[in-house]
Amino acid sequence: MKEFATLDKAIELAQQGHAVYPLIENTKKPLKGVAGYQAATSGQDTIFTWFEKHPTYNLGLRLDLSDLLVVDIDMHEPTKNGRNSLVQLFKQGQTLPNNTYIEQTANGGVHYFLKYAGAKVRKVDVWPGIDLLSDFTVIAPSEINGKQYKPLDGRTLADVKPAPKWLVDKLAGQKVNWSSEHACTTHQKKYTGRLLDEMVTGTTQGNRNAWLTKIAGRMFGVGAAPKTVYNMLSVINDSFVDPALPDREVNTIFHSILKRASQRGRY
Repeated sequence: MKEFATLDKAIELAQQGHAVYPLIENTKKPLKGVAGYQAATSGQDTIFTWFEKHPTYNLGLRLDLSDLLVVDIDMHEPTKNGRNSLVQLFKQGQTLPNNTYIEQTANGGVHYFLKYAGAKVRKVDVWPGIDLLSDFTVIAPSEINGKQYKPLDGRTLADVKPAPKWLVDKLAGQKVNWSSEHACTTHQKKYTGRLLDEMVTGTTQGNRNAWLTKIAGRMFGVGAAPKTVYNMLSVINDSFVDPALPDREVNTIFHSILKRASQRGRY
């Protein structure tokens, strides 16, 4: 990657009114002390502070402030091939605009960028291998394991096209009537359901370590495998802890609770 390419891109995006933020080199994770996409800014002084001394940082883009939606097409899992899902959607007359801004991702997938002013979403496997994101994303020229995110066909974010109606309708159709849902399920809610609710509620600074420790213990308590607990802790920390804890602290929490579970004969 050209030196200062990330800084140059970050400034370019900021000048266009987009909010960006730094990611740890070679990862999708935010820096220690930076509250992920919630710290995203178009302020050039802050951007210079982030990237001038660390030109190899990766670059994150906050999507909701720019009314953007990313359709994330993954193709690295045989059973969840987003390209196959696109073909099936095409057969149903549901297509994505090929003249919008598109990036190839570091793992060989594709990001379609679309204009979308609806509610903020992060929905995984809406179709096999296809995620819908309107909160944040990694963006070019970020690099992971020597492979870059790259724009296709020389387009820029200025070329973004509106999300097609069928996709907007799909997102609108997935909204939940929370009052109705509560009325139907309150009397049925089990321990695992309460645990999932608590995970999504998340926590904030001052209670993060204790809260993640409690969540890890409860996951082990309902019989989750160690790999599942570790992966879920990472997702919960990135998505629902504000600001996210550094990876090493999450690792420490996981190994501490795993040791405790092993001593109790669970593993």
